[in-house]
Amino acid sequence: MRLDVRWIALAVMLPVAAARADNAADYAYAFALDTKTAGEAYRVVLTPEVYASVKPGADLRDLIVVNALGRPVPFAPLPPSPPTSHPFEASARLLPLPVSAASADSVKVERNTDGGIVISQTDRAAAVQRPDAWLLDAGRAMNLDQLALDPASLSEDFQLRVMVEGSNDLRQWSLLASDLSLTRVHGEEDQVEQLNADVSSNDPYRYYRVRLSDGQVDWSAGHAPIARLTGGYTDAAAEHASQLQWLVAKESGQGAADYDYELPAALPVESVTVALPAANNAARVHVLAQGADGATWTEAATLDLVRAGGKSGEATAAIGVRTIKHLRVHSDTPLAGAPTLRAGWIPPQYVFLAEGSAPYRLLAGSYAARRGDYPVDEALSRLRSQHDETWLPPVAQLGPRVDEAGPSALDAPKVPYDWTKPLLWVVLALGALVVAGMAFSLLRQGREGDPKP
Repeated sequence: MRLDVRWIALAVMLPVAAARADNAADYAYAFALDTKTAGEAYRVVLTPEVYASVKPGADLRDLIVVNALGRPVPFAPLPPSPPTSHPFEASARLLPLPVSAASADSVKVERNTDGGIVISQTDRAAAVQRPDAWLLDAGRAMNLDQLALDPASLSEDFQLRVMVEGSNDLRQWSLLASDLSLTRVHGEEDQVEQLNADVSSNDPYRYYRVRLSDGQVDWSAGHAPIARLTGGYTDAAAEHASQLQWLVAKESGQGAADYDYELPAALPVESVTVALPAANNAARVHVLAQGADGATWTEAATLDLVRAGGKSGEATAAIGVRTIKHLRVHSDTPLAGAPTLRAGWIPPQYVFLAEGSAPYRLLAGSYAARRGDYPVDEALSRLRSQHDETWLPPVAQLGPRVDEAGPSALDAPKVPYDWTKPLLWVVLALGALVVAGMAFSLLRQGREGDPKP
């Protein structure tokens, strides 16, 4: 019996799989970056339009910068800079501590309502002894660099070794410097003065204590000199508040006692300000933020507003950093109209290295693409070594937004049709046909081989 191999070859050559192209995800939008100022690195300040271009939930990782060849360059959030140190100087008279202050409960060192030092003592007998410790109030927390005695306030000679301690509550003290020399010798021929003591404290303190470790001097009440405190201070809270940018929220709806507002994008809001619409009014309002599910509302702040008697009718509250797009103001009492709502936020700053040639572009918004991690902070450290510690890269201004792949890049890709089942049925059907054909061929060959009657 001879098989018909043509049917077998047909079955073997049937297609059994489909090919699929695996392309990299595209980005929805692009922003041109103005880098006309020459530099090795640049800053990018994100705007509400950038926030409106990214995919929610991507945590801004669907942002990249590409060069003229379309290749991604190192790009990451700008590391936070330490607060700016401001020079500070204060003069204060040394406040003598009674000798019994170190051991007796009869001496109390406290602060008044303004933070000033108050020393009270029930045992007045100890006050006649020469003190060996003195307190100083700088008026605010500062990093002390130097303590210097005012020569005009000194009336006697001395040779002292002292130690300096710092505190912010007059209870817990930290040693800042020890074995410091203070000298004043006015002889007939020689005059020696060493009235400055370098301290250089790393932590800020408001109160300082000078203690004798060697020598004697009569700096009791009425004889204590004036000391000049020189150093610096940082005010991180004030600096942070000064960086806030305020956006007027757009009114998007109104109910009986509710007023809805919308921001241009879901932004990291830190503060809210509400202002009454009309004069001679007072109200208590509640500011609510819409949840990520778009259905729940959470109270963010309660504000008492008064617009009368010279009051502006507005109030501000810090709400912590919350990603918010929709806000609501609920009033416990009727209002003449919709209040004004402003949202305070700090636009994040990113930095990129100028790898390759310009022009550079910021690409934003992708369903699947995510930026990798770059050690940009290490690169900035090396660049600052060529400048100074406060150096920052120049800002690359953002151009208008244009479509790259378009809004479809933010949507989930369409799932390709699964040809597995239809193909399997086709294979089975063809297989059945092959078997039937083989059977028919065998049957025909059998009939042809039968002897004729």
